[in-house]
Amino acid sequence: MYERYEFRVRGFLGPLLRMALKDLRCRVLPYQSTIRGRLSDADLERLLTRLDDSGVEVVCLSRVGAASGSHSFATDGVPATAPGSRSGSHTPSD
Repeated sequence: MYERYEFRVRGFLGPLLRMALKDLRCRVLPYQSTIRGRLSDADLERLLTRLDDSGVEVVCLSRVGAASGSHSFATDGVPATAPGSRSGSHTPSD
């Protein structure tokens, strides 16, 4: 079964690594890059191994577009909060 994933990695992905990831979409952001695409469990494991072997630091891994919502995990395995969400605080509306 294929799932959509987004990886956030520290720094810039060089041209050789981007060519090796040709089936995935790579985007450069300030201080980090993103890699997005549909992967099977085996593809996910191979990509994580390839990134690790290349010395690329994965900052966050997210499964996106899942039927039950999206799930983000920082490299320590703790669920990351979604951008714009407030963790542990609630402001009542007027």
